[in-house]
Amino acid sequence: MIGRIHKIAGNVYVVRAGETLLRCRFRGRFRRELLPAGKPAAVGDEVEVTCCGAGEGRIERVLPRRSKLSRRDILRPSQEQVIVANVDLLVIVLAARDPDFDPRIADRCTVMAAANGLPCVLCVNKSDLGRPDLSAYEQAGFACVRTSARTGEGLEALRRFVRERAAVFVGPSGVGKSSLLNALELSLSLRVGEVSRRGEGRHTTSAVELVPAAGGLVADTPGLEFFTLWGVTAENLKDYFLDFAERAGACRYRNCTHTVEEGCAVRGNVADSRYRSYLEIRQDLLARRDLFRGR
Repeated sequence: MIGRIHKIAGNVYVVRAGETLLRCRFRGRFRRELLPAGKPAAVGDEVEVTCCGAGEGRIERVLPRRSKLSRRDILRPSQEQVIVANVDLLVIVLAARDPDFDPRIADRCTVMAAANGLPCVLCVNKSDLGRPDLSAYEQAGFACVRTSARTGEGLEALRRFVRERAAVFVGPSGVGKSSLLNALELSLSLRVGEVSRRGEGRHTTSAVELVPAAGGLVADTPGLEFFTLWGVTAENLKDYFLDFAERAGACRYRNCTHTVEEGCAVRGNVADSRYRSYLEIRQDLLARRDLFRGR
């Protein structure tokens, strides 16, 4: 049978094949061949499975991916960590307040989406608590939606984005990803937690899980506190700020870094907040490169 991995717990892969749910493991030789490269598969991967009876199965083969969302492995920085595979949309979930909206995180997520070739939507939850300015993102061409899991604002708009798609919700802890999913799909009962007194979100989702919601599938992820971008360098970062592209064509220099060059068509002509994020992320990438060289 062909199925899809919905959850991973240790070496057990929960695979849904049609209406059948199987607890699967990899064929021994196949797993040994792949293990040095990290996890043999990720949530969202389509796999060929053999049913072994009593709800158990064996994964025979991982099918080719059509897309993936990756970051640099925190413990092994030279290796790629696939967060989720075969998704169509990245939904960046931030809160208006508790914790406060942080444009730096939003910008890192838009870079993550672009680097992985995924369209993205900026979802600002807890809109009943505040209305942060999203004009920089709207002007840059990003779809934006304000939601409130408490009042129901924006839920129908978010449903339209998710319907008939496989989406992944990404954002820090405490912004309400699980609460939004519970509001979108009343049959779900995902754990949610309160924000600490310091305004920091508490982890409630402990692993990536693919759940049915709003007529589609949504990967609920733990709070991504460490945005270690995979495949992004100080040199190619400018290519993943997609709103810079039109301006960049007018630059005097083919390989303009948009930092100190005279006549740069990007500096001073894009939203200040986005440009500051670009400089900050670029500096961070340079620092990490120097750190890895020194090892």
